[in-house]
Amino acid sequence: MQRRTMLRGLAACALSTGLAARAAQETGPQVIRVNIPGPHLLPFLPVELITRLGIDQALGVQLAIRYLPSGILALEDALAGNAQFAGVAFTALPSFIAKKKPVSAIAVLSSGVPPYSILIRPDLAATVRSLKDIKGRSIGIPMGSVTSKTYLQVMLELWLANNGVRRNEVRWVQTNQNLAGMQGSLVSGMVDAVFCEEPLAGTLVRKKIGLRLASLSSADTLGGAGWASHIRAVLACPHEVIERQPQRVELMTAMLKRSLRWMQHKQPDDIVAKLGIEDGELSQDLADPIRRIPNLFSPDGRFKPAEVEASRQFLIETGTPLPAGLRIRGLIADQWVNR
Repeated sequence: MQRRTMLRGLAACALSTGLAARAAQETGPQVIRVNIPGPHLLPFLPVELITRLGIDQALGVQLAIRYLPSGILALEDALAGNAQFAGVAFTALPSFIAKKKPVSAIAVLSSGVPPYSILIRPDLAATVRSLKDIKGRSIGIPMGSVTSKTYLQVMLELWLANNGVRRNEVRWVQTNQNLAGMQGSLVSGMVDAVFCEEPLAGTLVRKKIGLRLASLSSADTLGGAGWASHIRAVLACPHEVIERQPQRVELMTAMLKRSLRWMQHKQPDDIVAKLGIEDGELSQDLADPIRRIPNLFSPDGRFKPAEVEASRQFLIETGTPLPAGLRIRGLIADQWVNR
C-alpha cells in the first residue's frame, strides 16, 4: 500500500515537473521592449542590429523593437509602461526630469559630428541660397510633445540663431522623422524645407526631392564650438525600471555593448548589409555617411568625461537648464555599461 502511494506521488511529481517545463517553453524567453525612432536612422542602428545579429537570442531573451516618430515620443511611451527602454537625445533628458518624469541614460549610442542637413524644395533654389534666406519660411521637423522639444528642434534653433535667424522667424511644421514624412512634406509643398538626418537627407537628395542647403557635418560648420562633440543619442529608461528590474537593464546594456563591439570591426557596407535592406540605393544612402563621418557610434557605450562636458555646454548654449540641484552626471546611470 505504501509502495503504491509512493508511486502515485512520484507520478504526480513527474507530471507537475513536465507541465512546468512545457509552460516555460510555451511562455518563451523573457521579452525586453525598446522604442526607437526609425527604422534605419543612424544613431539607433546599434539597437536594430541586436536582433539582426541574434545577440538577444544568444543571451536567452527576445528584444522587441518598436519604431516611433521621435525620441521624445519613444521615451514618453516607455514612461507610460509600454517599453522598458528608449533611444533618445541625451540633451532631452533634463526636460523630462523637470516635469517630474525621472529617467536616466544608461548607455551612449552616438556622439560627435551631427549628421544633419537642411534640405529645401528644388523650386526654391533661386531664392533660398543660405540659412539667412530661411527667415519667414516653413521648416518640417519632428516636434516632440507639449512637454519637451525634440533634439532636432533644439539643434536647429541653435544653428539658425548662429546664422541670425531667431526661432520665431520661421514657421515650424510637425513632420515625422522618417522617409515618408519628410518626402510627403516636401512633395506636397506643405513645407519649404526640412531638417533631417542621414540617411534621410541623402535619399531625398538622390531622388531630387530636396536640395541640400547646408550640412552640420561640413568641416567649417561648427568650428571650434565647445559643444560640438556632445553626446547625441543614448539608451534611456525610467527610474522605475532601474529600481525594479535591474536585471533587464543589465541584459539590455550587455546586448548593446556586443552590438557596438561588432560594428567597430566591420566595414560600413557590412554593417548595412546586416540590416537586410532590399533597396540597393537606400543601402548606399545609409552606408555613405557611416563611411564619410568618423566616430559616429560609441565604441563601447560608455560616457566619456569630455563628451559629458561638451553636452553640458550644449545645454547652456541652447538655454536648456538642468533642474535645480542636478548636475549633468545626475542624468546618467552607467554602472552597467561600465562593467
